[in-house]
Amino acid sequence: MKNHCYILLLISFFCLHVNGQYYFSGNDNKEEPELLWELGGSIGAMNCLTDLGGNKGPGKKFIKDINRNKTQFCAGLFASLTWHSLLSLKLEGTYGKVTSSDDVLKNIQDIARERYLRNLHFKSTIAEITLAAEFHPLFLTISEDAPAPLFSPYITGGIGIFHYNPQALLNNNWVDLRPLHTEGQGFKEYPGRREYKLISWCVPLGAGIKYDRAGLLNYRFEILYRFTGTDYLDDVSTNYINPELFSHYLTEQKAAMAIQLTDRSINVTGINRTKEGSKRGNPKDKDAYFTCSIKVSMVLNRGKSR
Repeated sequence: MKNHCYILLLISFFCLHVNGQYYFSGNDNKEEPELLWELGGSIGAMNCLTDLGGNKGPGKKFIKDINRNKTQFCAGLFASLTWHSLLSLKLEGTYGKVTSSDDVLKNIQDIARERYLRNLHFKSTIAEITLAAEFHPLFLTISEDAPAPLFSPYITGGIGIFHYNPQALLNNNWVDLRPLHTEGQGFKEYPGRREYKLISWCVPLGAGIKYDRAGLLNYRFEILYRFTGTDYLDDVSTNYINPELFSHYLTEQKAAMAIQLTDRSINVTGINRTKEGSKRGNPKDKDAYFTCSIKVSMVLNRGKSR
């Protein structure tokens, strides 16, 4: 009951401090609508953090292992509903590509050398749809008769789903990796490795800044990081399997491709260095991807610009 009281007090605080902002000066002042509808689009850059690539030293989460030279283009469309410039609910679709490869570690001589000798790579398209909230804390501090700020920092977070499809290059052709069961997914010899799905959930979290002149268009710069529910964005998660098993479950053609794409260390070292059960990836950490984007939106129900 005490927690419910705290929530009611917090809501009351919001209501007392969130009043109609006036966006027009002179004798023709017009109050901002309580709810603003926006339609917009975005362009930007997409990158990922998976088991592949990285930088020197042990693999780490987040910024340390980002390979900037693997950044790809992305774009999106969104619709949002904003209440009193403070809170927004946004439905957004994003399309882009992620890629990574162990060859970025070619000149590294420390422990990361083992990842270079693994010699794996991948690419995948990303088709994502998310539902997210946007919170602009600056508007909690503005009085009723004060002009709205042109710049408003915000934080954002939500939930979404995305489709992906890891591929690798073989004989100048990009090959889908999931049907090859490269880590024995679905094989009875590895009962703990279920065949992964190509649709997974994601949790986008991030921050940005919004530029709003109270006209027809709004502008945002936003950085968004996605936690995901899969460790197979790059088709790499756990240990090497016995390559002889591929012929038991796959066609002759697919088994031959699986053997070549599962273990590519021989292409670097000249010998097959791996054994069944040796480390191929790290199943403890899920894969992630993120975007940096510029967004432009059109306000549908604002009366006139100042």
